[in-house]
Amino acid sequence: MARDQASLPPGVVDAPQQTWMVPAINVLLVRDMLKAENVSEFELLRGTGTSPRDIQSNDALLTFDQVTSIMANAARLTRTPGLGLIIGSRESLSDWGTLGYALLSCTTIGEAIRTILKFHQTAASMVEIFLIQEGNLAILDLCPPKPLHAALPLILEEHLVATKKLLEFLAERTLPIVQLNLGYDRPDYHRLYQRFFDCPVLFSSSRHQLIFDASFLEQPISRSNSFGAKLAQQVCNEQLARQIHVTEFITQVRNLILLTGNDFPSAEQIAAKLNISSRTLRNRL
Repeated sequence: MARDQASLPPGVVDAPQQTWMVPAINVLLVRDMLKAENVSEFELLRGTGTSPRDIQSNDALLTFDQVTSIMANAARLTRTPGLGLIIGSRESLSDWGTLGYALLSCTTIGEAIRTILKFHQTAASMVEIFLIQEGNLAILDLCPPKPLHAALPLILEEHLVATKKLLEFLAERTLPIVQLNLGYDRPDYHRLYQRFFDCPVLFSSSRHQLIFDASFLEQPISRSNSFGAKLAQQVCNEQLARQIHVTEFITQVRNLILLTGNDFPSAEQIAAKLNISSRTLRNRL
C-alpha cells in the first residue's frame, strides 16, 4: 500500500501544509515523452480540467490538482517502465528555471539544498522538502501536501532523480547515497532504481527519504557567485509570491461559488464581488 500524504518529519513543527500553483515544465516533459509513444496531448489531458492552450509554455501555471491528474494519466497511459526516472535523468539546469541559477551561485551544497527548501515550488515541485541531520547522515524528507494517488511514484521518481543529478552537477562529484526510502509498493521495474541511485532501496516505507553522507553538505561549489545568488533569489521570491497569490485568488473564487449554493453565479457576478472586471477575472484564472 502506498503511503501517499506524508506526515511531518520528526522534529518539524508548524510547517506549511498547503498546495501551490505549479509551473507546467514537468507536464511538458511528460507530454513530449508520451508523444514519442503516440499518446496524444488530448489523451494526456482528458479529465484534468486543462486543455493544450493551458500548457503552451514552461511558465504556465496549473493547479496542484490539475498536475496530479495529468501525472496520473501519464502513469496509466505510458508503456515506458520508470517514466519518472527517465524524465528526471533528462532534465538539465535550465529545467529548474531561475532556481537553477540561484543554486549555481551558492557556495556549498548545504547552502544549495537550503535554497531548494526555500524555493522548490518555483521549479514545479509537488512535495514539501525537509532537511534532517542525524549524526553523520543527512536526510532529504519529501512530504506531499496532499494525496498524489496513482501519480505518486512518477512524481517522486522525477523529483529524486532530477535533484540527485543537479546536486552532482553542482558538486562535480557523485552524491554519496546511503539509502533511499519510498512509501509505495515495489514496482515491477524496481531494478531500474539501482541504475539511477546505486544504493539500497526500501519500498513500502513510512517515509519518502533520500539519505546520504552529511559531509556532502560541506562540498564547495566552484561556480559560486554571491552577487548572482542574491539576484536569482530575488527573482525566485517574486515568482513564488506570484504562485501563492494565484492560489489564494482561486481559493477566493471557489469559496464565492460554494457560498451561492445551487444558484451558480456568472463570471460578472463573481467579478463584482471581488471588485474587479470580468475580463480581469478570466485573465487571472
